[in-house]
Amino acid sequence: MRIKTTAALLFFCMSLFFISCQKEISIELGNGNGNGNGNGNGGGNNTNSIEGDYDYVGLHAITLSTVTFTIAGEENKSVTTSDYYGKNMTGTVKITSNQFISTNVGYSIDTTMNSKIYLNGLLIDDIDLPFAATVPPTSATSTYVRNSADSITVTGSFGSSPNPSGNNPTGPVGAKLSWSGDTLIMKTGASYTQNISQGGIPAVFVGKVSAVTKLKKR
Repeated sequence: MRIKTTAALLFFCMSLFFISCQKEISIELGNGNGNGNGNGNGGGNNTNSIEGDYDYVGLHAITLSTVTFTIAGEENKSVTTSDYYGKNMTGTVKITSNQFISTNVGYSIDTTMNSKIYLNGLLIDDIDLPFAATVPPTSATSTYVRNSADSITVTGSFGSSPNPSGNNPTGPVGAKLSWSGDTLIMKTGASYTQNISQGGIPAVFVGKVSAVTKLKKR
């Protein structure tokens, strides 16, 4: 009976992570090729020139999260992974010399996540579950600074890592830039460790996210 209760609690922790993860990662888009062959003022390899108006056209995110806690001397751990593409992308992004100004950026997710449950290092459950959510259109402004010709550091909700508390992290997050035709591609990666509590039980949450966002220049 304890094993079933533990598994349920761990899965609840993971659910909190993925809900907030989608809120946060609603920043960058996925895999796609970005239609059009025009340069839109910023094509080619010139990532120094990214200022302009863009449509938010996709998100691809790969996530891994681990929750670990101890009950009655027994170590309980869940490891949850997902690999998804944003659907029904909406919104626009204006890039200035030092800001990302997002307007009505949103998307939906319809995929499957996998959760493995361990008790004292022994795998006791391996579950594939549907993962569906809608991130409502959100507007925000984030700042960035140049690190090099093809990399920037963003501070704010645009490009930040997911937060299991549901609050918007403030960054900073590094992003690698490239172009595909008239589409700006931003690759980000983030990881963090956080102490959390579920039902009064202290736990350690570790999350990692790799994301690719695509912004098509108008």
